[in-house]
Amino acid sequence: MSLRFQDLDKPRPADLVNIFYQIFMMITIVFHYNSIAQAPYFLAGHVLVIIFLLIISNQQTHRSIQWIKDFNPIFIILANFTELHYLVHNVNQVDFDPLLIEIDFAVFGVHPTVWLEQWSHPLVVEYLQIVYAIFYFLPIILGAILYKRKQFERFDFYIFVIVYGFYLSYATYFLIPAIGPRFTIDHLQNIPVTGLWFTEGIRETLNQLENIQRDAFPSGHTEITILTMYYAWKFTPRYFRILVVIGISLIISTVYLRYHYVIDVAAGAFLAAIVIWTAGPLYNRLTKK
Repeated sequence: MSLRFQDLDKPRPADLVNIFYQIFMMITIVFHYNSIAQAPYFLAGHVLVIIFLLIISNQQTHRSIQWIKDFNPIFIILANFTELHYLVHNVNQVDFDPLLIEIDFAVFGVHPTVWLEQWSHPLVVEYLQIVYAIFYFLPIILGAILYKRKQFERFDFYIFVIVYGFYLSYATYFLIPAIGPRFTIDHLQNIPVTGLWFTEGIRETLNQLENIQRDAFPSGHTEITILTMYYAWKFTPRYFRILVVIGISLIISTVYLRYHYVIDVAAGAFLAAIVIWTAGPLYNRLTKK
């Protein structure tokens, strides 16, 4: 087995980014303490995550511990996403939807989600809703492929990139909160988004899991999907050939299913470009001994 960064008894770059985000959130919560219900519990949660990451990085590399080291971001990212429902609007109560709607209309002369109604078909809706729902699994699959192939240096870098990408989008939600067109301009739509067999169940499940999030801008789905496709193209061409169709479909689904404005998608693509451009130098800096 090749030398791995996490074999060194200190946090790997992905964990350092994770720790930095926990500190960022703790500072944010402290500055808005009186506006956030159950603020002490959120603070305690972030402290526990930091302690966990510091402890796990100093454990000997047994197989079970190594799995926890390698794949803990899957669960920590989800936990941090869940809390956004309780924090974003209390930190910044200005919704930017009117501005995003105005930008889309100025660029296209129409509301894109309304214009797309003419192309709405239950079969297309069904396909795109399923693709949208499996978003979180796509980067995990690429990570699992690299891990199974024992390409550990690539795996460590890729996990760092994905963690970096997720948290960059999460931080942006606090700066530009937006709830998305399915809520704000639903009154302009003439027909509902209707699928065949699974669409309604998938949509309700996602709504229950996510709650109402002000996470439209930027489109994290777009950002992370582009990052996953880019590194699949670099590291695993066979997976890329499968992923590219799913990934492009997923990006289309963000607007077609009325989750995002087009400007959200553009912003997500821009964030992905920033991550790709800066990830290498940042990773190298964090791995310096």
